[in-house]
Amino acid sequence: MAEHILITQSWYGSRFHCPACGAVVCSDKDLTDKPCKHLLFSWINEVGEYHNLKPSLQPHIDALIDSDECFLPEDQEFLEGCPETAVLFAFEAREMACGPITTQIVHAIDFGAE
Repeated sequence: MAEHILITQSWYGSRFHCPACGAVVCSDKDLTDKPCKHLLFSWINEVGEYHNLKPSLQPHIDALIDSDECFLPEDQEFLEGCPETAVLFAFEAREMACGPITTQIVHAIDFGAE
């Protein structure tokens, strides 16, 4: 089963590089258009869509959507469908505006990708 790591950070630290090869996954401005071979997907909770999703994971996500429209990448059932060599890095930021705001960005890296 894949691992899920939650990292709490400030709003200003959205940059992320692939820990396996060093390629840019997310810059200060946006998610990459040219993902490295290790990136399985990026997911932003405010949008709820998967970016740079590996085609091999699409059937797993479709099956989860059919059974439950409200699943999260950290759910055990989701993690069991990811490669065992994958680690999901979840970066969470919490602030106050007109009320509490929480944003989470998840980058899934497959350390076993060839």
